[in-house]
Amino acid sequence: MAITLNKYAELCEEIAIVSGRITPNSSAGPLLYDISRNWRRLLDASGFQSDNPGGWSEKEESAAEVIISALTYLQHLGCKDIEQLLKDTVERHIRQSV
Repeated sequence: MAITLNKYAELCEEIAIVSGRITPNSSAGPLLYDISRNWRRLLDASGFQSDNPGGWSEKEESAAEVIISALTYLQHLGCKDIEQLLKDTVERHIRQSV
């Protein structure tokens, strides 16, 4: 059984709370800084293999961190269905490109 993005987002927010980065009542501000910080790391990442297990490049891992921080942000905002939001956004991009 695959885990949905909505479930991943819940897990990401739980990790952010347990690690002390935010509290359940925190504003979304610190999470915006996480997105920004991870974006800057992505800009500086190389295509070389990361030191972490898995064989991913620094760029791949950094891009994943951007996605995780964005999922956490959306979850903390109270987005009810992140998967549907992404589907709707992709559909909008498709319509705009035609």
